[in-house]
Amino acid sequence: MEKQLNSKEIYDGKVIRVSLDDVSLDDGREAKREVVHHRGGCCIALKGYDGKYLLTKQYRYAQGEEMIEFCAGKIEEGEDVKETILRESVEELGYTVKNLKYYGFIAPSCGYTTERIHLFQGEADLKVGTHFDEDENITTLYYSLEELEEMIRQGIIYDAKTIALVYRLTRG
Repeated sequence: MEKQLNSKEIYDGKVIRVSLDDVSLDDGREAKREVVHHRGGCCIALKGYDGKYLLTKQYRYAQGEEMIEFCAGKIEEGEDVKETILRESVEELGYTVKNLKYYGFIAPSCGYTTERIHLFQGEADLKVGTHFDEDENITTLYYSLEELEEMIRQGIIYDAKTIALVYRLTRG
């Protein structure tokens, strides 16, 4: 197991913090590790009144295009994962949630980031209206589980958290 010898913070931003760490390997050699520290996030497969799932479509700057995803958001300071996903469901989809089920978490890119995304399923309860962050422009889309599987097969949906949740919905 690698042992951290020291760590130097090289960036501290709004969403991430980056460190450059010196580590000792099992055989005594030393190496450097760049680590992106992230509080983590939550993602929900929210089933609407008609049985279709609500997804978001929004421009993702880092990917350079609009992406179709299940609703997700980052965990705020002091928030637990259940609070996060209930808040994000209202903010991005405009619904409170009932019958919330937790599926655990995924590590979307374990080689360089501490980020974990917690996966949930729920049903739309009360329609209360969206209230996006000031820098968000989100469209809500509705798809059946079968449509989502086909969109993944065709490469239309390639977001890892959405693919992981579809897998959990179809395979338990």
